[in-house]
Amino acid sequence: MAHKNKVKRSTADRLFDFVGAIVPSCGSALRLVELGQNRPLSVREKFVLLYNTPLCPHCQCNREKFNKERAKMLQNQRK
Repeated sequence: MAHKNKVKRSTADRLFDFVGAIVPSCGSALRLVELGQNRPLSVREKFVLLYNTPLCPHCQCNREKFNKERAKMLQNQRK
């Protein structure tokens, strides 16, 4: 059985993890949209998707891809 190396995390690492969990993220939104194309999302997943729909508010980096994938997801759910 492999043992995980415990890496000491700095306060800054923990702070950025916390902020990353609070600020909407395109990574989470795209992952959920792709998951929603394969199966219906749970209520929790729908809430997380709704929360992350603004994507990265500072850059809007994946807006076009997100909109395209979300349209596919909604089309698959209507069938």
